[in-house]
Amino acid sequence: AAAPVGMKADDVMATLEKLGELKVKGILTQEEFDAKKAELLKKLV
Repeated sequence: AAAPVGMKADDVMATLEKLGELKVKGILTQEEFDAKKAELLKKLV
């Protein structure tokens, strides 16, 4: 089985910041933000 692709903490943080901005602007709902955040945190190595 192939190893899952891990993201560096810096990349995850940068992506979370962008998602947070989208949520503040009303582009993402709280539910969408939470789902994406959970997805990202699973990718951390």
